[in-house]
Amino acid sequence: MGNGLTIYNKKCLTCAANQVGGNIQIKTVIVTAPSPFQGDQKHTEAIRRLSQILLDDLENGTHQSFSMRDREIIARCWRKYISGKRTDIFHKTMLKCIEASPKLNEIIACGRYCYRDLRKWPKLNKICQSQFKFYEKLIYELNMDQQKILIACYNLGRTHAEYSRYGMKPHFLDIFQQQLLGQIACIEYENSKEMEETIVAFIHINNLIIESFRDSYSQRTNEMREQEKIVEIRLLEEIL
Repeated sequence: MGNGLTIYNKKCLTCAANQVGGNIQIKTVIVTAPSPFQGDQKHTEAIRRLSQILLDDLENGTHQSFSMRDREIIARCWRKYISGKRTDIFHKTMLKCIEASPKLNEIIACGRYCYRDLRKWPKLNKICQSQFKFYEKLIYELNMDQQKILIACYNLGRTHAEYSRYGMKPHFLDIFQQQLLGQIACIEYENSKEMEETIVAFIHINNLIIESFRDSYSQRTNEMREQEKIVEIRLLEEIL
């Protein structure tokens, strides 16, 4: 998938229950150097170094949390570099995701015919616009409140569980994380410090999003399987 590190804490708990000192304690950290940027030494090395720092923190028992400082950095980045300037950031991200995993193309198309020129695919464009609006909602409407983020992403995970019938898997979120991180990394910042602290802030919020999404996705898919079993049993009873 990427060319960096993917880090999982072996004792990952439900993020809604992991709150320390007003901050959500992040139990799972996913940091990878996106493959499209393997040739960009500056970005790749920065992401690798940051991922190693996060790994060391986990091994030393230092908890990663989504802090007020992270909120300030994300809001600044969005206002300064993304809103009105890089509104296509999620479109570029999704194109790279599909390039990394063509299966996503089939999932988005729900198993039907999809456009050959993905740049002009209306459904993909709509999805990317929704992603942009979702992040704007988290940043401005919800003010990146941790509990509100968890609820919003929990609902999002349940909605996406419906795509499991087309092959949707939670690990696709890792690909999305990689490619979005790559887009964040290649923004022209004023200095390397601004770039690094912005990458870390987005890692923190994305890990929070992914954990909540995964929990609800798993819960909903289990519910769907149980419902299918009930239907099958009833059909058998009617036949017998």
